[in-house]
Amino acid sequence: MKSKSILIVEDNDLNRKFFENLIGQIWEFESALNGREAIEKLEKRDFDLILMDIQMPEIDGITALKRIREKNLSLSPVIAVTAFADESERDSFLSQGFDGFITKPIRPKEFILQIQKTINGEKPKVSKAKSPLDVDDLILDKKIFNQLSKYNKPETIQQIYRDFMEEADQLLPAIISDFADGLYEEVSKHCHIIKGNAGTLGINRVYIAAAKAEKESRQNQISSLDKSLAEMEKEIMRFGEYLSEETIFNP
Repeated sequence: MKSKSILIVEDNDLNRKFFENLIGQIWEFESALNGREAIEKLEKRDFDLILMDIQMPEIDGITALKRIREKNLSLSPVIAVTAFADESERDSFLSQGFDGFITKPIRPKEFILQIQKTINGEKPKVSKAKSPLDVDDLILDKKIFNQLSKYNKPETIQQIYRDFMEEADQLLPAIISDFADGLYEEVSKHCHIIKGNAGTLGINRVYIAAAKAEKESRQNQISSLDKSLAEMEKEIMRFGEYLSEETIFNP
């Protein structure tokens, strides 16, 4: 019987499935799609640890944590999951009551270790995300794939990568439409999702291209954004072909 329980609070479907597959190997878990659902679940029961994404609709992670503490719903440790990584933002999260945080892209071994330490009452070590410039220019990072394989069944791994492609295929038309309409903040949000998913799964070329497009759309660098979006789309299509042909996905 699994002795510890974790509440996963994550709005992104792929990330949530990823967390559920890893955490479910060791601990009991329940999932919430946003801060509002997390509060509702905590009104009914407590958990030994809460894994809280920061950027969510309705109620974001920071607001959710504040309300959880104000209502005395839980005193359990809360780990923030975030794509933010600079020192000032790290300090800000900790000062607002988070007990630790994990930066995307997620690395399975480090992810499990940090949760274990936090549940056991140890002060967690802050995990740092790689800069896109430090990521190897690979279609698929086999080290990350092998780590994922260690914690998941082969059919689960295959489905996770298929889910990535399905979501990317859904986001690309929205990105093109938003770019044409000058909705660069929306473009940035969509690229952010693709970047985070690609980084977690070790789809490095897509990660690099999406990170560049996200940055340019966020900073309104319109002159180069069109080319960067085309490059991101090309890398997504290239990975789709790789996914259908590579034997590790189709044994």
